[in-house]
Parts: sequence; structure tokens; C-alpha cells
Amino acid sequence: MFDFKTLVSSLLTKNTPSSSVAQSATMLVRDLPEAEYFSAVVEIVKAVAKINADTDLPLKERLKTLLYVDERAHGIHDRLCREYLRNEANTRGFLPTILAYWHELANAYQICLRVHAGAPSGGLDEDIRLATVRGVHHQMRLISWNALRYLRADGSTWQQAYRFYLHAEEAGFARGPVRLYQDSSDEVTAENLLLHGCMLHLANPDNFSQREIVAVDKLLRLLVPTLHLEHQPLAGDTVFAVNLATPDEPQLMRRSMVGKGCRYWLADPLTSRLADLMFDLDLRIPSALAGLGLDLERKEWSVLCEKLSARWSQDGGKSLRRAERSLQSGQVRVCVGFDRIAFLVKVQNGQDNSASTEEWRISDVSATGMGLAYLGKSVEHLSIGKLLLIAQEGSAPLLGVIRRISRQQSDGTKVGVELLGQHPVAVSLSEPDQPDATPASALYITQPNSRQGQRWFLVPTLMFAADRELILTAQGKSYRIRLKAPHSEFIECIQSDFDTLAKVD
Repeated sequence: MFDFKTLVSSLLTKNTPSSSVAQSATMLVRDLPEAEYFSAVVEIVKAVAKINADTDLPLKERLKTLLYVDERAHGIHDRLCREYLRNEANTRGFLPTILAYWHELANAYQICLRVHAGAPSGGLDEDIRLATVRGVHHQMRLISWNALRYLRADGSTWQQAYRFYLHAEEAGFARGPVRLYQDSSDEVTAENLLLHGCMLHLANPDNFSQREIVAVDKLLRLLVPTLHLEHQPLAGDTVFAVNLATPDEPQLMRRSMVGKGCRYWLADPLTSRLADLMFDLDLRIPSALAGLGLDLERKEWSVLCEKLSARWSQDGGKSLRRAERSLQSGQVRVCVGFDRIAFLVKVQNGQDNSASTEEWRISDVSATGMGLAYLGKSVEHLSIGKLLLIAQEGSAPLLGVIRRISRQQSDGTKVGVELLGQHPVAVSLSEPDQPDATPASALYITQPNSRQGQRWFLVPTLMFAADRELILTAQGKSYRIRLKAPHSEFIECIQSDFDTLAKVD
């Protein structure tokens, strides 16, 4: 068993001369065991937090220790991130440690900059430069991972990033390429990293799936190098701005956005690059996208690039809203997930009397959608593309799909729902050659009950295949059907249509 406690104590013990702190860290972090990587990162985070609290550690030793620990630990931290995003078994508990790693190291690098500013130390320019760029990187990773959890980054997260960037700008290396780690495949700049986080925020990712957010995050590595921050307001179709003197988020430039702390950039170079990619996507997946290592199909990339092109335009895609909303308030019962909804519709006529009305509120409605507020603490069951059954006193049950999630720090979670229709019906599906097997449930909304003038037939994902023949049973009658090509895909089911081949006695 690797002795992590020795790692922590050797870094921080008062009996260890300051000159040997970095050497102790070097010896102990060098051989971090692969099999115990999670425990290793937990203890490293604790060690960095204690270094941050130690006011007596000289700047040179503090800086070299932090840079080395980060260098040696970032690989196993990356592994935590990859496994968490793949949703591997027993990885849900990784999140606090993943975030704490970036948070504590960013705080540590900020302390180094403050100490250096108060008493500049010769011979540390390269280390300070690397610490600054890593600081921007760590803050931007926190912002990206907030987006993955549908959380808006708070002002302090942005402000810390701005402080790092301002130091890089004042020191003259904001556009200077830096290799973050020895094994990094390419170089980055403080300016690129800050713009990366800004453009991800401006993509309004609260109605992207987590898979799409990851894709946008990686896509920005290709697009952001075309952008540059300027000190003076720019003329162009779409100009974004950020005030580095405040904790405010980046936004479309307004007339009032002037001052020493304001920086500006044009979106045009980025959207032009997007247009080139979309042109290539008419024929194939271009090598630049294929090299990102994602499993998106050509059509998925095309849809994503089109969305981004609209959101990085002058109106941010707001003109794409289908219908005007009107405010409404009230309690509702909400059931989440295809299987649970199919069971309720089939057995309890869509009424989930066990569901609490304390957790859900209506905030607004439109002809095609509904805004809900979820006040519960557990949000893991909410995700883009998941079905909801919404029941309000005196109204027909509504079937909808989650299209937007925005978690608030104190006001619960806002959920935007596209309404498919009312009075969904549960039907049974079975294999023609397996009459005794337990049938699967599907959901059906007739054309008169649809919000979009079309019937909805939702089949469990695992049961769907184009041209597959099944036995559909509803209201005591059975029919042999053939599924058509899918219209759209949700998390647990697929919307399709079908041809009726024959009635089954």
C-alpha cells in the first residue's frame, strides 16, 4: 500500500527544512501507483490545501513543489475525469475530488502570484509563467465542468480566471504558447484558454446533452485559436465582450461596456471556420473532427455545428424560440423516465399518487412547451432527452421531453420541456415468434392529442430496429406491424412510425 500520509506529512512537517520540501514531493509523487489513483488524488488535494494554508513556505519551494505535484498528478486526475464521463461503475463519487483538484491548485497558483507581486524573486519567470497559464486552465476546466452539470459558474470562478489572465497580459505573455505538461500534445496560450471558456459559456449549453457539451468543449480547441482579445471596441456583425475588472460573465457587447477592464473579440473568424466544417460535413466527417476522438455521426456533427452557428450570432439564437411563453404558477406531479411512465399509463391511467407535489412547480407555458422548477436535491435522474409525464389537478396528463436544464445555486433547477401531447396510451409489443415472452411497453399519442399534429409512437431503444416486425396489442386487439425508420431519438426510447400488416386473432 502506497503511504499517502507520508506524502502529505513530508511536504508539510515543520521538522523538514524548506529546501527539502520540493525534493520530498519529487521522491514521493514520482511513483504514484496506478491501481490506487483515486486515493492518490484525494491525498494530493489535501496536501495542496495544507500547502496553501502554510504561510511560512518560501515562494521558490512553494512554486516548484506545486508545479511538480501538478505535473506528476495530472495524468491520474485525467483518468478520473475520463472514467467519470464514461459513467463507469462506482465513479459518481469522483466528482468532488475532480473539482477539488483544479480548485485547490488554482488557489495555490494565485497565492504564488500574490507573493511574487509583493516581493519579486529573481529566476522564477518561467515558473511563474507556467503557473499562470495552468491557473487559467484550471479555472476554465471548472467552468466547463459546471456546464456539464448544467450549473452556471459563479462570479468568483470567473474573477479568479480574469486575475490569472490579467497577470499574463501585464507580463507580456498572454499570447505566448506554453506546453502545460511535459506530455501535452500541443501548446496553448492564456488568451486561448480564457476564450475557450467564454465561448463555451456563450454557446448556452443548458439544452445540450452532456455528450454534446463534451463535443463543443473539444471542438473549441480547433476554433478558438482564430480569436483574439482586443482592448478597443470592434466593428463587426457579432462582437462579444468581457469586463476583467468585474466578476461578470462574458456577453454580447453593449454600448455601456467600455473601460480599462473590457476586452472585445469578433465571432466572425470562428463562425467562418464553422461554415467550412459544415460544408465538408455535407460529404463526410472532416479529419479535424474525426481527430477529436468522439463517436458522433456525420448528421450529429452537422446539427451541432448548426446550433453553434446560431448561438454565436448576433441574437444568440433567441429568435429560434417556437412560441411565446406566458407566466403561470402552480404545483404539479411529475414522473421521470420512459419505463416508469409506461407503467403508470398502463396500470394507473397516468396518475402517480406517490409523487410529491412539493418538488415541482410550473413557471411558464406556451403552445409547444412548459417551464418547470424542480426543488428536489437529487438531480441525477434529470437529463436532456428524458421523458416526463406531467399531471396537474383538473388537466389531462401531458407527455413531454426535457430540452433544457439550468441548475441554480439557490433556486432549484429550471427544466424546459417540449410537450409532445396529452393522454398518452400504453401499448404492448411482442415478438411474433415468442408469444409467451413478457411483452415490452411502448407509448402512443394519437394525432388529435398531439401538440404537433402528428401521432407519436415511442418504442424502447433496445427493442427498436427499422423494418422489424412486431405484434402490437392495445385495448384487447392485436396487430402485426413493421417499424419504419426512426424520426428522432430520446434517451430511453425512439420515435418511429409503423405500417400495419395484418390483424392478429
